[in-house]
Amino acid sequence: MKQPDTAALRERLANYTPEEELKQDMQELDGLLQEVNCQIVGLRNLLNEIQALKEELHGIHGSLKHTVQRERAAFKALEAAKESADNIVDGISNAIVKVEKNTVIHAKVDDRELAKVNQCSADHIKAEKKLLEEHSKKLAKHLQKNEGIWLSSFWTKIMMSFFIFYTTTGAIKSH
Repeated sequence: MKQPDTAALRERLANYTPEEELKQDMQELDGLLQEVNCQIVGLRNLLNEIQALKEELHGIHGSLKHTVQRERAAFKALEAAKESADNIVDGISNAIVKVEKNTVIHAKVDDRELAKVNQCSADHIKAEKKLLEEHSKKLAKHLQKNEGIWLSSFWTKIMMSFFIFYTTTGAIKSH
């Protein structure tokens, strides 16, 4: 362990005077008091700011309460307007239903109009026949050219029988 420097301590002890120590203590106290006063001033400023913010928040809160009351009143007015509109729509619908029930429409089909309808029907049937004939011709061409797979039920049964027979005999031979 290192020995402390006693020479410096002896010199300090030789220069020691109670007045000098008191003076240093007073200076330290003055410095501490100034620091504490500055902190107190800072705290007071902070408290003033907090108070101002608190008052501002109270003002905002009051404004919000007022806004909520106005919104509730507006909402109630809108609900009343909606109910009124619903009643109007119901009234109009009921009036339309009454008019429809009490309205009689007399209609007469003229022989010329009936002839036009019959002509349109005949034209439509002719067009459908033409399309069916064209489709039949196309199918016949495919059959003549042996395009596609066309098996009768007889040949389908023979082919399935052969397939089953081949599968079972092949399975038996492989064991």
